[in-house]
Amino acid sequence: MTRRPATVRLGLVIGQLDYGGAETQLAELALRLPDHYEPVVYCLSDRDEPHGSRLRRAGVAVKRIPAVRHYDIARTRRLARLLREDRIELAHAFLYIASAYTYVATRGAGAPRFVASARNCKREKTILRSWVMRRALHGADAVICNSKEMARFAARHYRARTERTHVVYNGVDLDRFPFRGVVPLTHRIGAVGRLEKQKDWPTFLRAAAQLLKSRPGVEFEIVGEGSERARLEGLARQLGIAGSVRFAGTRSDVEGFLTTLDQFWLTSTWEGTPNVVLEAMAVGVPVLATRVGGVPELIEDGRTGMLVEPGAPSSLVARSVHLFEDPAECERLVRNARGDVEKRFSTGQMVTETCRVYESVLGERA
Repeated sequence: MTRRPATVRLGLVIGQLDYGGAETQLAELALRLPDHYEPVVYCLSDRDEPHGSRLRRAGVAVKRIPAVRHYDIARTRRLARLLREDRIELAHAFLYIASAYTYVATRGAGAPRFVASARNCKREKTILRSWVMRRALHGADAVICNSKEMARFAARHYRARTERTHVVYNGVDLDRFPFRGVVPLTHRIGAVGRLEKQKDWPTFLRAAAQLLKSRPGVEFEIVGEGSERARLEGLARQLGIAGSVRFAGTRSDVEGFLTTLDQFWLTSTWEGTPNVVLEAMAVGVPVLATRVGGVPELIEDGRTGMLVEPGAPSSLVARSVHLFEDPAECERLVRNARGDVEKRFSTGQMVTETCRVYESVLGERA
C-alpha cells in the first residue's frame, strides 16, 4: 500500500460560525487537531463570528462562501473549486445543510473523501432537502453522530449506513468551564439556546410561573436570540411573570453566566447532544432536562442530573423544588456530573475519536 504524506489537508465545512453547539465543536476541533493536520474552514455564509476571528487569530484559514440567492446551487461549484485549489484530502461537513453541499461538491474523480455529520434529530421539511440529505448520508465515506440516538435517527430517516456510522460525543473545554464547587443559593434559574420552537420555551415559562407561586423570590434568565423572542416576551407578560424573567440576548461568556445559577433547565422537544448541558454539568450547576435525543446519554437520571418528559411543566417544577429543598442532593449530583464530563466528554477525547474516523477513512488508523 502506498503511504500517504504525513500532512493531512482537512476541510471543515459548516453553514455559519456564530453561536451554536456545532459551531463550537468545529472550532474546538480545528484548534486542537494534531500537528500533522492542516485544517481549512469553509463557512457557507457571511455569519462567521465569533468563531471566525478566533480561528483566524490561531492561524486557521477561514473562507466564506455566501449564497448569492436562496437555494444557491452554484455554491457547490465554488466549494468544489476551493477544495481542489486547497488540495483538501478529506472534507468533513457539520450539520445537515453543510453535509448536503459537501456531498455534491465531492462527487467526481480526484475529489476529497467525504465525512458527513448528523448532530440534531431534525427531519427536513421539504421533499427535495430530504432526498439530498438521504443521498449525502448514505453516500458518505463516514458519518459522525454525536449520540447513539442520533445514529439511530440518521439510519432510520436518512439512510446512513450503520457500518460507516461513528458516535463521537461532544467535548467540553474543561479549562474554560472549571468546576465552581458548591456555592450558596442565588435563587436563579437559567437556560441557554436559540429562541426557536425546538427549545419549547413556553414550557419553560409555564414552569417558571408555577414555581414562583411557591418560591416567589426566584429569578429566571434566558440567554439567546431567535424568531420567537417577541412572542415569548408576550407570554411572560400574559403569565404575570415578566418582572421575574429576563431575556438577556446573546452572550459570549456562557461560562460566566452558568456560574451564577442554582439550576439549569432545558425544555427542548428534540435535540441531538446539546453542548450547554455538558457545559453546565462541567461548571457544577444541577441540570434538569427533557428526555429527548441524546440527552439521556449525557445525564443519568438521579445520579448526574434530572430528566423529565417534554411538555410537562409540573414535573419540571416538582424536581426543581426537590433540589431547592435538598442541598446535599444537589452537591451529589453536581460532583457526579463533573466526574462524568471529565471521563467521557472532554475536548481532547472528542478530537482523538474524530481523528480516528479520519484515519479510518483515509485508509490508515492512528
